[in-house]
Amino acid sequence: MVFPNELGRVMQGSIGAEICVIGRCNFSSGIGLLTYSFAEALSRSFPTCILPTEPNLREEREIKLPNGRSVPVWRGQTLKASIFVDVFWNGTWDLNYTLVPSTGLRLACIVWDSDVFPSEWMNILNARYDAAVITSPHLREPLERSGCEVPIICVPPPLDLEPLLRRPFVEPSKKIRVGCVAAFHPRKGTPLLLRAFAEACRGLADVELLLHSNLAFPGAVDRVKREIERAEVDNVILSTENMSIEAKTDLIDTIDIFANLSRGEGYSIGPREALAMGKVCVLSNVGGHIELGGTPGVFMVAAPEKMPARFPEIDNRVFGEQRVVRLDDAVQTIGKAIDYVRNGSYAETVIDRRNRAADFSFSRLSNAVAELIDPAIGKFRRSPQSPPEVVISDEYRAFSAKIIRSSGGLSGCRRVVIPAHDAGFFSIFNVFFTHLAWAQQDHRVHMVLPDWDVNRFKGRHAGSKPVSFCYGRPEDGNIWTKFFEPLYGLDAAQFEDPKFLYEGSEIPDDLFNTSREPLMTYVNAYRLYKSPDFQGFRNQYHRVLQDHIILEPGLKKEVATFASDHLEDAFIIGAHVRHPSHTVEQPGALIAHTNDYIRRIRRLVEDEVPKSRSWKVFLATDQERVVRRFKQEFGDRLAVVEDARRTTDVEDSKFDSAKEKNADGFQLQHIVASSEENWSTSMAREVIRDAFLMGKCDVLFHVVSNVSTAVSYINPQCRMIFI
Repeated sequence: MVFPNELGRVMQGSIGAEICVIGRCNFSSGIGLLTYSFAEALSRSFPTCILPTEPNLREEREIKLPNGRSVPVWRGQTLKASIFVDVFWNGTWDLNYTLVPSTGLRLACIVWDSDVFPSEWMNILNARYDAAVITSPHLREPLERSGCEVPIICVPPPLDLEPLLRRPFVEPSKKIRVGCVAAFHPRKGTPLLLRAFAEACRGLADVELLLHSNLAFPGAVDRVKREIERAEVDNVILSTENMSIEAKTDLIDTIDIFANLSRGEGYSIGPREALAMGKVCVLSNVGGHIELGGTPGVFMVAAPEKMPARFPEIDNRVFGEQRVVRLDDAVQTIGKAIDYVRNGSYAETVIDRRNRAADFSFSRLSNAVAELIDPAIGKFRRSPQSPPEVVISDEYRAFSAKIIRSSGGLSGCRRVVIPAHDAGFFSIFNVFFTHLAWAQQDHRVHMVLPDWDVNRFKGRHAGSKPVSFCYGRPEDGNIWTKFFEPLYGLDAAQFEDPKFLYEGSEIPDDLFNTSREPLMTYVNAYRLYKSPDFQGFRNQYHRVLQDHIILEPGLKKEVATFASDHLEDAFIIGAHVRHPSHTVEQPGALIAHTNDYIRRIRRLVEDEVPKSRSWKVFLATDQERVVRRFKQEFGDRLAVVEDARRTTDVEDSKFDSAKEKNADGFQLQHIVASSEENWSTSMAREVIRDAFLMGKCDVLFHVVSNVSTAVSYINPQCRMIFI
């Protein structure tokens, strides 16, 4: 068996890229932003490359994304997966779809703004691709009706919205600006917007209209200019400068009401960018606008009229129909939006609009994009905040996993294995859990797996006798499965299989993860408890615990039954009383005495528990004599699990008579570990049971211990009082 560091490192670059994004690399256009979207999202989880559809860029060594990430250009290596994100087919001259490599999983990002797809699109899609990735839910029905035969997945392209979400909100000035930043394409409805604005705002000195397009189709600018002349309005600003992303963002930030009355939208990036900056929106109720409806400050305009969907860029052909807004409805809705800004209502809903925009950010959607390639990511790095638009069926997950496996699987290290070390149970658990918690933010790691196999543990400690480990026997295998459900939907057999655990995996050099959580081990835990960041740590770890840690059914039932019988309908005060031999872990080598706990509990009850409130004490301890003392003091108010291994009076008398109190050897796990015949999973089950029951307390008195640290994130609302 090969163990540490001979299995490679987690790949943080794109060397040896096996995933390819095929698309346009002019990032000032909407279609180019799709390349940015998928290249950035996939690069976060996989070694990724780009194949530009612009011929002059294919000889470049790399493409720099707008956020500064450099992504290599594909050089012909075998690919495990690829996604085509340019216009799928743009007429008889367009052969870009033939650029897609023939190996691995082949995906097509489908963006369209009519109710019928070209038959050529369907022929290419069904013949050359394994699945269609739609950008908005509304595309599913027309895609199926048009003859799509491959699986359809909905994952909105993630957008670089975080910088916009961080911008201070710009309050409207004395002159309210309505604006549209969109190509002067016939379907965008720019003339209609202009006419509606003219009727709604003619003669209003405190309102103006901004129309900007980076792309101007032949004759489009002249047509817009003629419309302005016919409308006889002088408060319209026309802009056709080819702006950078930064300049375009600055321009949107000068707008108070973002308006788009297009006849069809496959996704619509502009409104999402405007929402990220808190802007009020007026949108036609079509295509990718539809899911933005219902957001406070987003005014939707019905589009009941139908018209043929003509595409000048696709040989001037007509494909199905688009929907058109009525002028009167547009005038009325623009007026409502202006009143909404004028009367200050917009200010109460800025956060709502920004929160909705955040649903389409890299932070929220990158995991969903990665799941298109590796379905296991969804189980490892769950995204409870992903917008409802994301729909990836179980059938597709199984299908894509099969194709990836048939291509030899993804190479590079994407798993981290955390072996058991010689320590108390919650030291072993916390070391594993800190890697699991922090790997949620490490997009190149897709699984963190515990190797708690007792035989392999003994093999790693050959020649030295374990001092603390006593939580399983060699025949128990990977003892994780004796306490918890297997992670990520795996099964117990996979947890027992060293090939599954270690193939393509690594053991981290920093096993205790001190570079990320330097205060978690008992040596520094007191500083953690006193740190101003302690509550943030508890909340962070708790979210991961909820997502991934499920007690084995029998143990879960034990915890639930005891809690139901003893810890309900009362204010619960927990006491974690450790053996005096644990002074070695405490600040100043001093540990609270049993009587210290009792005094503090009595004081808490007197000072903070209302006389009318029922209260109980839950005791977790490794000493029989402490149980007796608490029963004497609290009687029927005491809840304690009786069937647990604790130090006996005989064992404690040896400690009491010893000269060196801080020497290793007197702690309970040391006593049990001293003879391998005594090893068993029962002691671990007992300490897990106690920890999860302490997590049900309202208050916990504790000292420094790995158990206390675990309880702190099992229930981040439990008030932790160091004693």
